[in-house]
Amino acid sequence: MPIANCIITSECQNNLDGSSNLIELWANESKTSSEHMTINVITSTEQLGNKYAIMVTLLIPSIWSKPEITLLQLGLAKALTLHYNVSIEDVFISTNIVKSSMVVESGKEVKW
Repeated sequence: MPIANCIITSECQNNLDGSSNLIELWANESKTSSEHMTINVITSTEQLGNKYAIMVTLLIPSIWSKPEITLLQLGLAKALTLHYNVSIEDVFISTNIVKSSMVVESGKEVKW
């Protein structure tokens, strides 16, 4: 269950390609099913220091292989550039691998 928490600038919101489905773009670019993907989008009110149009924290379960993780990261970057019409240089993604039992869903510890 990959989860992407995306913080976008207000300029991204203005460039939004309303005809595209971000989850499906990510799935296509990652060559993965969209069935368990989640994307949370938050618009930033202020960004200080090094500027990025889009900053992402990507959570991926530890059961995914390194090649699959690479596809998910790169596919998400590409999907975001297409959806928000920004340069790939304006996208920053940090990936965290989540181990089994480190997630609670529906009140139960999830074991992968």
